[in-house]
Amino acid sequence: MTRDGVSRRRILQIGGGLVVVSGVGSTTAASSDHETNDQSTDTGFGTRVAHLSPDAPSIDIYVDGERVREGLSYRTVTPYRDLEPGTYTIQVVPAGEDPAEAVLEETVEAGDVDPTLDGLLAVVGEVAAENQPLEALFLDDDNSPVDSGTARVRVLHASPDAPAVDVVAGENGDALFENVAFGESSYIEVPEGEYPLVIYPAGDRETSVFEIDVSLAGGTVYSAFAVGYLETENAPADEPFEILLTEDALLDETDGKPDEEKTEEDECETDEKAN
Repeated sequence: MTRDGVSRRRILQIGGGLVVVSGVGSTTAASSDHETNDQSTDTGFGTRVAHLSPDAPSIDIYVDGERVREGLSYRTVTPYRDLEPGTYTIQVVPAGEDPAEAVLEETVEAGDVDPTLDGLLAVVGEVAAENQPLEALFLDDDNSPVDSGTARVRVLHASPDAPAVDVVAGENGDALFENVAFGESSYIEVPEGEYPLVIYPAGDRETSVFEIDVSLAGGTVYSAFAVGYLETENAPADEPFEILLTEDALLDETDGKPDEEKTEEDECETDEKAN
């Protein structure tokens, strides 16, 4: 598998609630309350940020020298925000520090090439770089319309010490994703419903590394971020492996199209860690 959907064209916003699945049947809601300059433009190109580096401090995001995201803690996925087409310098800066102290800096092209695609800046890896170096991934979010009885799910492997994995529907079920390595991303469409998901090392169905139950609604687009450490004892941070499942777009019943704005109505005010 390759890094599907990785793009240098776009960046930075999930509307609304962020569901943290930390074990079978266990969920909590979380998102960031540190948002600035959230005024939308008329471009329709939404962008968001995901802080997925388990040993990194809280971060600020700068665009062309202007701070647009403030104090984003680990496991935060921000709401979508519109971005005008153009070329931008993006900096990831420790919260409260000067942009000159940026730990990551990239020049990206944000365009209006495909109105069904939005953008995600995912900060992954580790400051300590014991398993994976710190990096920024620029991914296309496919929020195009989904049939009312179908859910679209994207997986992103962002767990620094986890091997490549297979994601299987049930202990003896079909593989939804195979051989997903760190930093890789891919989409799949499945019928709506309840899914017991089992995560195995790629090619090995003997011992699972994680199991969760998820409920996927028809007409909805999701992202599943695998984050944290499988082995926290020797890790740079005590952040255990978990799955962050986000609703990226919901079905708008008035016109039958996914509606990214609806999810913002349910946005929580703080980022709560799963116990």
